[in-house]
Amino acid sequence: MKLFKIYFIIFAIVLAFVLGSRLFPHTYYVERSITINKPVSETFAYLSNYHNWEKWSLWNKNVDSTLYYFYNKTQNTIGSRQYFYGALLGQGYFETIGYKKDSSLQFILSVNRAERTAAGVFTFKAIDANTTELHWIDSGNVGNNPIKRYMIPFVTKNTATTLDNGLASIKTNIEN
Repeated sequence: MKLFKIYFIIFAIVLAFVLGSRLFPHTYYVERSITINKPVSETFAYLSNYHNWEKWSLWNKNVDSTLYYFYNKTQNTIGSRQYFYGALLGQGYFETIGYKKDSSLQFILSVNRAERTAAGVFTFKAIDANTTELHWIDSGNVGNNPIKRYMIPFVTKNTATTLDNGLASIKTNIEN
């Protein structure tokens, strides 16, 4: 009887954990923006070329000294890819899946054979002839995994910080 109580309590805790995770969303969405003192055409051209991402990306050799990048032949259009490999960051790629010249650039990130994925979008808006408002949107779906659902508030907070830092780096690199 005592063993039954122990199993019942464990079952109740696990059930409460799983059911409690249903109170959390299964998707996340983070959007940040920055003003860049360059025309939309220059800003878009810079970001649509993955070769430039090495210059501003927060995933760099300071984080993983073994990191290296390589690219497919297609650049500045749908299907462009930047592959990366590093002992700490793993292996994966960024791929352009949406491309509207001087308007939006949509990409996906896949790490370690889709163990982790994310979707991102850069949108570009002309403030005036020499100023661009750049928006970076990151979103994803964690599905029914209860642990990942509990982690969404932490993921969105960390993602917001990453996007803010990334946008600051983009601004510095484009303006200089």
